[in-house]
Amino acid sequence: MDILFAWVASISSGISPLVVKASSKSLIKNPWLFNLLWIAFGIPLIVALALWQGGGLPKDWLSITFLAISSALFYALYTISLYKIDVTTMGPLFSLRTVFAVILGVVVLHENVSPFGLGLILLIVLMSPFAAYNENLKMRAFFQKYVLVAVASMVFLALDGYFTNISVNKNGYATTLLWQDLLTLALLLPTLKFVKKEETGEFKTKNFYPFMLLGLTHFGYLVTANLAYAHNLALSSVVVSLPLSMVFAYLLSRRYPKFLENHSSKVYLIRFSAALVMVSCAIWLSFL
Repeated sequence: MDILFAWVASISSGISPLVVKASSKSLIKNPWLFNLLWIAFGIPLIVALALWQGGGLPKDWLSITFLAISSALFYALYTISLYKIDVTTMGPLFSLRTVFAVILGVVVLHENVSPFGLGLILLIVLMSPFAAYNENLKMRAFFQKYVLVAVASMVFLALDGYFTNISVNKNGYATTLLWQDLLTLALLLPTLKFVKKEETGEFKTKNFYPFMLLGLTHFGYLVTANLAYAHNLALSSVVVSLPLSMVFAYLLSRRYPKFLENHSSKVYLIRFSAALVMVSCAIWLSFL
């Protein structure tokens, strides 16, 4: 059942970058403002579910505080980088978070991953630079500034999963769910100083719709990811990190070309071949 939750979380997180990318082009041009609105719109549903499930004050504030810090740093770095790089580049980078998740899961939490499973995970990681390939920089595209910012965000996403595992075990699922985004939003509120007064006027009634969708996908991701991480951090992290956003972007680009950069067919063949290997390995992992 934990793998099913991981797959639902993966699909939810695959939809979010498309909404972020489309909205950043025409609705909210400041990533800091976008970040705050993204989290804020997801909180009402999350809090309602958490309270209905019996969430209350945490018994262990330390684990949930570190969870919120990890989450805030992930959102800050992720949104900034996603404003600058293509969805088909960002999607595969989630596989790099698997390295840190496996290290935390196996070494710290003593989870079991077979040698064959580790080999599959290693193959996923090795394929990720190919998924960021372009015709100008080739493999060096992986070392661009905002690609590296995105990689850094994956470190904190791995820590987010680790501290979720700890907090759910110590505080319970509902309490972790209740406080995670509330504290994350509180930690990100100081970034309002990077938002100019005139930029707040960008948020109009018509802009509600993408944030309502982001709120729903974030709710779906957080609810299912927390359940998955609580049972198996390493394997769930692999499934949640699948580059589904690049697949969704390609499919949507048949009707809405703005979802893809203007690259040659060769570049996309290399990127999607790498992604296919990564997806195949993750599916195999989910049945081990």
